Amino acid sequence: MFDYKEIERTVNDNHLPFQKIGDVDKEILIQRLYDTFVIGNPRALWLSFKYVPYSIDCNMEDPYFRLLDVIDKNIVLYFFIDYWNKDFIIYKARMSDIHRFIGDCEGLDEYYLVTEDFMELYSITDHDDLLYIDVRKNEMRVDNKA
Repeated sequence: MFDYKEIERTVNDNHLPFQKIGDVDKEILIQRLYDTFVIGNPRALWLSFKYVPYSIDCNMEDPYFRLLDVIDKNIVLYFFIDYWNKDFIIYKARMSDIHRFIGDCEGLDEYYLVTEDFMELYSITDHDDLLYIDVRKNEMRVDNKA
């Protein structure tokens, strides 16, 4: 069962140097995520992106196995864990540490990786899709009403 304890266990067991984002900073980052990438307030963010995302082929496997092929292991990202479509748990961490976390955390199935400048987003959906948006390159959705 995926819960806060499983997230804490994974961080602690792997001695991950994650910076947890909370309180006001967390609210600011969530607002920035929505303002930059999302139309409205969907159940799952990937259902209503402002941009048409690129779909990265994962050969019918869990996107976890492709992440280090498409994202530099040394880049620092915001790691938004979608918690039951009700809340986000946010960490700032190096991609190599995030990858270790994803590989060990039971039940993690929907999360977002965002560059520090909020120009790029990787979305891993509960349908095992790996979606990518670069706000400088992707086209905006025609039905964008934001």
